[in-house]
Amino acid sequence: MFNPLLSDLSKLKNDDIENKITDLMKKYSIAARSGQGAVCNQILVVLEAYKDEQRRRYEQANKKINNQNKNLDDYIQVDH
Repeated sequence: MFNPLLSDLSKLKNDDIENKITDLMKKYSIAARSGQGAVCNQILVVLEAYKDEQRRRYEQANKKINNQNKNLDDYIQVDH
């Protein structure tokens, strides 16, 4: 989900994204225990944006690994 107040998440390091997700989950927990439903909703919007970026990076890394594995198939000969 897009939030105009968030900076470009693609410029952040993986560790920064993971730390921010952890921090937002802690803040969400505190807000939920305090009965702050509106704050929880806002935190969820931002949290989802960070998780989407993390998911996008994981998918990109998996595609890169799969492409490297396909290139290895050219070098492997299996005799039947």
